Amino acid sequence: MARSRAARGIVLAAVAVISTAAFLAVPALQARSVVDSPPIDLTAPVAARNCTPCHPVIGASRNASVIFNHAAHLTADCSACHFVNPHENGKTAVPTMASCFTCHGLEHGPTGMIASSACTDCHPKTFTLRPVTHVKDWKAKPHATKAKQLGVNGCLLCHDPVKDCDVCHDKEVPGLGAMPSIYLRTVPIKTEEPSKLIDPDDPTSIGQCNFCHPDVDAFKPGRIIFAHEDHLKRDFQCTVCHPRFAHQPLGTDKNTMQSCYRCHGLQHASSGAVATDKCEACHPKSFKLEPATHTVKFLSGGHKDQAKVGVSYCAMCHKSESCVKCHNGGTKLADGRVGLKVIPADHRKPQWASEHGGLYLAQKGDCAVCHDSPSCQQCHLTTMPHPTDWLEVHAQSGRGLQGEDCRVCHKDREACQDCHHASVRSAELVAANCVKCHPEMKTEPATKIKVAGLAEHAVHFNVTTKAQYKKDKPYVCDDCHIGFGSTGIRVDNPLTGPHDMRGCYDCHGALDIRNQRIAPWPGSELCRRCHTDLNL
Repeated sequence: MARSRAARGIVLAAVAVISTAAFLAVPALQARSVVDSPPIDLTAPVAARNCTPCHPVIGASRNASVIFNHAAHLTADCSACHFVNPHENGKTAVPTMASCFTCHGLEHGPTGMIASSACTDCHPKTFTLRPVTHVKDWKAKPHATKAKQLGVNGCLLCHDPVKDCDVCHDKEVPGLGAMPSIYLRTVPIKTEEPSKLIDPDDPTSIGQCNFCHPDVDAFKPGRIIFAHEDHLKRDFQCTVCHPRFAHQPLGTDKNTMQSCYRCHGLQHASSGAVATDKCEACHPKSFKLEPATHTVKFLSGGHKDQAKVGVSYCAMCHKSESCVKCHNGGTKLADGRVGLKVIPADHRKPQWASEHGGLYLAQKGDCAVCHDSPSCQQCHLTTMPHPTDWLEVHAQSGRGLQGEDCRVCHKDREACQDCHHASVRSAELVAANCVKCHPEMKTEPATKIKVAGLAEHAVHFNVTTKAQYKKDKPYVCDDCHIGFGSTGIRVDNPLTGPHDMRGCYDCHGALDIRNQRIAPWPGSELCRRCHTDLNL
């Protein structure tokens, strides 16, 4: 008996320990889950990160009042429909029917599929379509009071004005009275403020605008011709042009002309059409093109301060001709004085002619302010500055120049190799593979070829037929330019100079007593091995 009581005591103690451990484990699990799941900020803009802790598969979430698939709307910002957090104080806020029509109404059909007139397309059969406000005697009087308060736009979301409204209102019997102007078949413009409050500090989205501008392109800014719809179709985010909400407490934010050139300038032409130099293409006739800052003082010399800060701002409207007209001197200025010739200080230095190309390539100068392509072509033999499609056509334009004009600016030819010779890395060094792009390499003897680099390659043609080479197969790039065939970027023997013989010693050299490479022929004898026509 004593043994039985002892055993029972041990069992009870074990149960107590297990129960205590289980009891303590629950808070530990709860504490861990609290740490793992960050708190949700109900005051922050609505975003997917606030929903996924409870709705990991947002596309599977269902609403009893509307047939809606979140997965089909993932390309739209959450704030386009949800201006406030959906769950707050134990209640669920469902977007209004009007918010659906910002994208699915006739005015914004291209943004989303146009909503049909069949209620069951959007609402499940279990949903009661009749609103709770539509009491039993709704038609008699209550609906008129509600319509006066909210306007008939809300009524027309469900009701057809001809079939549902005019059946009664067209009668105009004495008992009913004359039809008020608010019930005219033309839906009146709602002048009341929007029912939703918009936080100007929230990220800019189309949903913020559509409550006041249901057809955003019907709004004309007056200073620019702009179609929002064209940009929405290309999936441009509003924040690209509007880094913050347009309507601020101190006024309306207006985009600068520079913001347009992010996509419509020459540097980023692939993002949008290149802006024309015709002002009327972007600005209406009623817009005054001359800025208010362009006073007499500004035009008579004060603009140089603006030009020093950023001359690109001036170049958006002014071509180089308008600057040169005054800067060449002798022109009467706005204040009556005669202008003097303006020459930048660095242009007066003797080395400027040879150094300006590098500054232009590094985009450290504002050459285009004064110089256009014809002025550059007085010295250069081709189109300068190069047009945007230059890489596609430069082969035809530069072939007659034999590279001499190109090397004025492009001294480092490594950049050229990224494209050139990419297809011939493993090709054999024979005339058939070279002369189709370099016809001057047909010259015999090869030492008469004017371009040193081409001459060096041409003298190694047909090595299998020349006894002094004793080679059983033609050369390839990697024979001399170690690494060219494998990487195409860095090589051990770049051979930048026509008389740099270090790369030649592997085949044409010998070893001295210190095991160092020396040329096999001393002095002018080495030159005569190739230049037999120079009578050295």
